Amino acid sequence: MSKSTPESASAVYPRLPLARFNKLINLTMSRLFKAHGHNITREQEVILRELSRLDGVNQVDLALRTGQDRNNLSRTRALLESKELIMRDVCDVDKRNSRVYITEQGRLLHEEAFSVILEYQAILFKGFSQQDIDRFSETIQKLITNLSD
Repeated sequence: MSKSTPESASAVYPRLPLARFNKLINLTMSRLFKAHGHNITREQEVILRELSRLDGVNQVDLALRTGQDRNNLSRTRALLESKELIMRDVCDVDKRNSRVYITEQGRLLHEEAFSVILEYQAILFKGFSQQDIDRFSETIQKLITNLSD
């Protein structure tokens, strides 16, 4: 029986520079938001986007929907609350069970920031055909499914 070594594993499974890719996504989004005068981050925009779609969601569900862990979501939520872009309705019975709502100011900011998302997508997928984009999306979804099991 042969042992699997890191070298043999890397020959079969390519090294995916996902950490660098994620960092570049964050840097690009931050640069674009700043260039358009929006003082938000990618993580904050994702929360505003989800609340624009489904307002009044439970904080635990919001974490699942945005792909953020609860601690990170709590920090980001607090920043958005301090900017008066969202508000929280804390349950009297269980303080951990609160609903999060987007404010009118948050909704307006997200609508304005949407043009930045379109600009970001144009940069990201420059030179890609629709078929390339679809195949990339399918591949990412398969990776997510594999890691979620």
